[in-house]
Amino acid sequence: MTLKDLARLAGVHPSTVARVLNDDPQQRVSEEVRARILALAREQGYQPNHLARSLRTKRSFVVGTVIPDIANPFFAILFRGIEDAMAARGYSVIMANTDDELAREQGSIAMLRGRQVDGLLLATARREDPAINALSAGGFPFVMVNRHTDPISGNTVVPDDYAGATAAVEHLIDLGHRRIAHITGSDEMSTGHTRARGYLDTLQRRHLPVDPNLIVRGSFREPGGYEGTRQLLALPQPPTAIFAVNDLAAVGALRAIEEAGLHVPSDISIVGFNDISTVLGTTRLLTTVHLPLNEMGRAAAERLLAQITNRMMAPEPLVMPVELIVRQSTGSVPV
Repeated sequence: MTLKDLARLAGVHPSTVARVLNDDPQQRVSEEVRARILALAREQGYQPNHLARSLRTKRSFVVGTVIPDIANPFFAILFRGIEDAMAARGYSVIMANTDDELAREQGSIAMLRGRQVDGLLLATARREDPAINALSAGGFPFVMVNRHTDPISGNTVVPDDYAGATAAVEHLIDLGHRRIAHITGSDEMSTGHTRARGYLDTLQRRHLPVDPNLIVRGSFREPGGYEGTRQLLALPQPPTAIFAVNDLAAVGALRAIEEAGLHVPSDISIVGFNDISTVLGTTRLLTTVHLPLNEMGRAAAERLLAQITNRMMAPEPLVMPVELIVRQSTGSVPV
């Protein structure tokens, strides 16, 4: 079954079939004709000739996605949104993992461009990122997702990290906590930097002192949360609550608290960030900040497709709303 065969069955010109199957934004086809073409394509098992299409359009219909940690379920959910949106437009997705190392990020970008991808979705951005600066200078289509460079640009889709951190700390203060610790991520990343800024600003806005001993450098992974919490519990005056930079760090904190013979939330409250409790069974009771991960992936894919097909870059970043989900890991301050 060729495109010409399909056009003959549908009673239209082959170019009309091509516009419909490629979801051409400039197509001027009635809904009745469009539905007939799509139904016939399904019935006849039509498979497009990707090589011919690539030669004709000068595109590969493949995009690359670069993520920092393939073991983190957060990125699996994000990637699913990206892949679903791209598949609906006839694109395939290649994924590369960097372990959050700059050299691997640069190598992954070079590898994907060598494979002639039409654009890149990057979840690995640093606030100052030479690899992204090079892409910008060369005019290559790309969109940053979840993280951004400074200053934030229009080709970016991120959660409202600042609002999420504010909501988390406000919740703990409203429960009566005054010694609230923060296990941070890397300040090189917008996620770690912005969530820490939300933590600090909220304490100051609520007229609470900022104790440097209660701010510990952890990581976006479980071992960082574990070691950071052990450090906090060793203080002469340990915190009564912990705001962790993400759910994986919160899981590490839970493990350290249990090992110390303490209980959550009667002895210490914990708030995470990202809401990946559906895939991390140990966090099913975790109070956390929910991010619309699938929607973020889809939105980033749509922005990239606009760059690829129309050379249109969004004028403003897309900052997506977040929501505090209160579960059983937070409670009133111990008396």
